[in-house]
Amino acid sequence: MLRFSAVLLATTLLGTSALAHAQTELVFGTTHDANSASYHYARDYLQQLCADNKLNCELRSLPGRRSEALLAIGKLDGEVGRVKGYGLKHPDYVRVEEPFNVVQTRIFTRTPFTISSWQSLTYFARTVSYKRGIFLYQQRLEQLVPSLQLHDVQSEDACLQVVLAQRSEACVFDVGGLTSDARRLLKKGYASASIEDLPLFIYLHKDHGELALPLAETARRMQARGVPAQLRRTYYELK
Repeated sequence: MLRFSAVLLATTLLGTSALAHAQTELVFGTTHDANSASYHYARDYLQQLCADNKLNCELRSLPGRRSEALLAIGKLDGEVGRVKGYGLKHPDYVRVEEPFNVVQTRIFTRTPFTISSWQSLTYFARTVSYKRGIFLYQQRLEQLVPSLQLHDVQSEDACLQVVLAQRSEACVFDVGGLTSDARRLLKKGYASASIEDLPLFIYLHKDHGELALPLAETARRMQARGVPAQLRRTYYELK
């Protein structure tokens, strides 16, 4: 009888543990505007990734620096959409070692220029804008100072607008980060081909580091099934 009770207790505890895991809710931040294609892509991708691991995940659109700050103090469980180099800045975070998306980095100008690299900006521009909180864009552009004067703005939409208002000569932007309104602004100027394709990753707070491996394995299965390709077709391929 005692042995039966012990087995029953162990079974109950295991069931409770599994239920708790199934009900785990994680909150992730992203720098993508909630009205952008990249946000919708990341939201759907994250939901499927988490559901396959019996996790409930929420994605919140936050300014880049706020998202970074909230994760640092443990108010977020992770971030979605950071480049690989972000891990060098935050070695305590755990990266899911499978990119979930690739950003096409383009340059927007009022008049057409031949632009094939970051260095190309120095051939025609003195002032360049980019979205605040995009760490890699900041790094790339700071390497071109003092040839360029840099301005960080709140959003991709604002980045295009300052160029059209002639307050900046060029805007570095993420194709998928544009809202539908911003896409209409593209027709008033010129967008280059991608000067750098950037794989994007999911980062976890150190308290959830044990999830990195199973999430990466699930991400690879999703890649094999063509999930990212389907989401890109659904949400944002720049025509």
